[in-house]
This record gives sequence, C-alpha cells and structure tokens, in this order.
Amino acid sequence: MASATESKVEDYLTEREQVDRIRQWWKENGAWIIVGVGGGLIALAGWNWWQGYQLERAEQASAVYAVIAEAAMEERIDEIRVGVERLESAYDGSPYLQHGRFALAGALARAGEFAPAADQLQQVLEGADDPQLRLIARLRLARVLLAAGENERALETVRSGETGVFAAPLREVEGDILAAQGDAAGARAAYQAALEGATEHAGIIDEALVQLKLEALGGAVPAGGDAS
Repeated sequence: MASATESKVEDYLTEREQVDRIRQWWKENGAWIIVGVGGGLIALAGWNWWQGYQLERAEQASAVYAVIAEAAMEERIDEIRVGVERLESAYDGSPYLQHGRFALAGALARAGEFAPAADQLQQVLEGADDPQLRLIARLRLARVLLAAGENERALETVRSGETGVFAAPLREVEGDILAAQGDAAGARAAYQAALEGATEHAGIIDEALVQLKLEALGGAVPAGGDAS
C-alpha cells in the first residue's frame, strides 16, 4: 500500500515538475510568441489592406481611362490630355496610363500634331513594362515619324530592338519609309519580308495592300501569295 502511495507521490511530483517547466518556458518565451503571432496578424492585415488599396486604385484608374476612351471617340483632344495628365499624376505605373497615351497620340496624329503625338508614343516606348505595349509604341511611333517627314528617325525606330509578333507590320512600315526615301529596291525587300512574315501570324497586316505596294514598285508577290 505504501508503495502505491509513493508511486502516486512520484507521479504527482513528476507532473508538478512538468507544469513548473512549462510555466518557466512560457515565462521565458511567451512574450516572443505573442509578438510573433501579433506580428503575423499585423502583416496579414497589412497585406489585405494593400491588396484592397491596389484594387481601389485600379478601379479609379479604370474610371479615368473610361472618360479618356469616350473623349477619344469624338476626338476631344483637350479632355483626353487632361485624363492622361490625371493618370500620370495619380496613377503612374498603371497600364491605363499607357493606353491613355496611345489614345492621346492617335488623336493628336489625326489632327496633324505629329510632334506631341510622337512624344506620347516615345514615353510609352520608354516607360511601359509590357514588351507588347513597347512594340506597339515602336510601330505607331515609326508611322507618326514617317507622316511627319522624319524618315531617318522613323527608319531608326522601326529597325531598333526585337520585333516579336510585330515583325510583319514593322517590315511593312520599313518598306513605306524606304519608298518615301526613293529606295525602291529596299522597299520591295521590306514588303516581301512583311508578306513572308505574315504567314506565321495571319491577319496581322493587310496582305492585299502590301501586295499592291510591292507590285507598284515592280516587285513580284512571294510564292503562294494572292495578288487578287
């Protein structure tokens, strides 16, 4: 009987020691656990706030761009410009800013204001994160420079950098520039390259129009082309 009692006392002492050890461990480490958990909760709350903030900014930028798009349909250049300035000042880094610049550049070019149109496209070319947007900016910038009579700068623009899926339209514009410079042979080669490149991306250029340009310079339509 005494032995059983001693065993219970030993069990009690062992449990008591375990409790004491837990208390001591908590005393030494509990504050750090609380800080760690609290920090995790703060970080999570901060992340959720940041996500919500970014979403709200994106929605606001989208609303500004919607006004730009509506103004662009009626060529209201001043309103488009104000919208782009608003995006630039409040939402710099938003892809809507680049699309707004495209809208403004198009309206300016159609109004014959080639220099400010080129400036907007140059800013997209230098500032866009999306490589596809940069390619579109290069293509449009080359066309605007050609329309402005800045053939050398247009040719430099169209030939600089990678071409990606825009190889065919870039070669077409190169042909237009060379034709404007009186380089018929160079223009024919560029148009032929454009038609050959278009086979990989159907519809990326108006092939019938390019064929007409090529034939007007005395060039032959590439094998497999349809001159009709």
